[in-house]
Amino acid sequence: MKEPIRFLSIAALNYMLASNVAYAGNNYVLKSGEKKLKSGHNMEAIADFTKAIKHRPKLAPAHLAEAYLYRGFAELAIGAAASAKSDFNKAIEIDPEPSDAQTLKIRGLVKSALGDRIGAQSDFTMATSFGNKSVDKEVHNNTG
Repeated sequence: MKEPIRFLSIAALNYMLASNVAYAGNNYVLKSGEKKLKSGHNMEAIADFTKAIKHRPKLAPAHLAEAYLYRGFAELAIGAAASAKSDFNKAIEIDPEPSDAQTLKIRGLVKSALGDRIGAQSDFTMATSFGNKSVDKEVHNNTG
């Protein structure tokens, strides 16, 4: 009776360790993408964030939302506003808590740049309701 329990314990331990290694790898890719984004290597950053997103079961929801958010920043930097908007949408869908006020503000700016003034106003209003007071300037500059 002890052998099956021992076998299952070892199998469970191996599974947990393998999961942690994969999770750590995804965090490494996410951090690598952040460094590349900060240094202006946007295409490489997009590749890293895409790799992290593809392995989403190993990322915590907050980290997955970050991957979409940062990939959106990199896409904006190369002029891919529509793709950035899609990634900001996904980041907000995954993590719609008040911490998304900044994401809402940025998505509002992208919507405004794409000509969606009503959508931009909606995002700015939601960002303000989450406590992002810096949105007031953006509302006047981009929807007025």
